[in-house]
Amino acid sequence: MKLIVNIDDFGLTESVNKSVVECFRFGIAQSTTMMMNQPATEHAIELIKQGLVPNVGLHITLTSGRPILEPGVVPDLVDDNGFFLKQDKALSLASLDYDQAYNEFKAQYNKAVQAGIKLTHIDSHHFAAVFPAYKEVFIAFANDVGLPVRRVDHVLPGCSGLAVATTEAFSANFYGDGVTLDTLKSTILEYSQKFPDGTLELMSHTSLEGDTLLPELSSYTDKRVDEFNLLTSQKLKDWLVVNNVECTSFKSV
Repeated sequence: MKLIVNIDDFGLTESVNKSVVECFRFGIAQSTTMMMNQPATEHAIELIKQGLVPNVGLHITLTSGRPILEPGVVPDLVDDNGFFLKQDKALSLASLDYDQAYNEFKAQYNKAVQAGIKLTHIDSHHFAAVFPAYKEVFIAFANDVGLPVRRVDHVLPGCSGLAVATTEAFSANFYGDGVTLDTLKSTILEYSQKFPDGTLELMSHTSLEGDTLLPELSSYTDKRVDEFNLLTSQKLKDWLVVNNVECTSFKSV
């Protein structure tokens, strides 16, 4: 089985960015997706230009920070202060304006492309692009762009209409209480039995010790260091080799 460990939230803080570089050097995680509207987005772009992060996708962001477009152009996506709706509010939306969502997706994509990033794939922060009100728009956008995407059936079942490549499986188990070596091994073994010739994507979120900016931006903090330590563990790397698990990126999808 092939395994893609994708580190979400590239661009969130400089410590997050540095952790991505170190994970890539170690070799288990070979994929990341970046946010285009966060405090360390420009720092992330510089690391890409230096050749330190070769496999980068777009982490479409709809629940953190401000949109790339002017808030007045995308009123369905923002609160009264011009910030994206919080996760619970975005998840509860019954509908929204199709063009507003599509245009913001495209604005984030264009910003990445104009920065010179050769995107490998697309996913979304908090899975927001596949929340009920957004999913149809995201599928249409993904098909138009033509890049591989993270599976769109994690929040709502079904991949109907999706015409681009994706992995055979996706798991969010490597998060919170699931950030243990035993859970990671059992998850990988479970999917390798189901898809011995397929590809599993695992999402991850890493940072380094002492990331003082992170608590202002995310409720998920200390576990990011635990994830980093596991993804730079020689014990895990050796176990993957013994179990014939090939670490790869979305370039192989």
